Amino acid sequence: MGLLIFPPSEQALVGDASFWVSIVASGRSEDILRAIPNTMLITDIVADELERGRARGRNTFDGVQRLIASSLLSVVSCPEDAEHVYYDLVGGNAAETLDDGEACTLAYALHSSGCAVVDEKKATALARRRFPALPLLSTTDLMLSALVQSAVGREASATALFEALMGARMRVPPHLVEDVCLVLGEDRANQCQSLPQRQRLARRGSRA
Repeated sequence: MGLLIFPPSEQALVGDASFWVSIVASGRSEDILRAIPNTMLITDIVADELERGRARGRNTFDGVQRLIASSLLSVVSCPEDAEHVYYDLVGGNAAETLDDGEACTLAYALHSSGCAVVDEKKATALARRRFPALPLLSTTDLMLSALVQSAVGREASATALFEALMGARMRVPPHLVEDVCLVLGEDRANQCQSLPQRQRLARRGSRA
């Protein structure tokens, strides 16, 4: 289990809002980021989105601020050379547009030869279609990676994964659902409503 090929350490990871919401909800954000050798980045547009969430009672921005204060995370702005990508992603027809944070994350990752970490299905599909050379990861990829599992510990990693699923309804890519269920165990997997019901029930039925 875990990533077969982890991005080279010199390649920055640029996280979208969905990533930071899940990582903070995991309760082990600092441990997870310390386990990852890559530079972790958040765009100022995504940071602003998360800060606005405070008015709705969301605490992700507070967690992000702690990561910045701990020098585990840096804030970056979309450079002028990447603005055409950003505006293209936010200005097309509805089927081909993303929100500002997702667009800025992809534009910055492209410009910097980095790796984008996104969970939203539409953003992932559009990025793969429009930018096939852009490396993409999900929050689940990182949390299941051998680096994180080894540094955090198996049981702590399972708890962090459970908290991200319960607290942030983290989206798990279809090809990783089975691995997630194995890590969580039957009881915790069945509590995670963001996991596909058919796979949760299939695992329960297989033990009946």
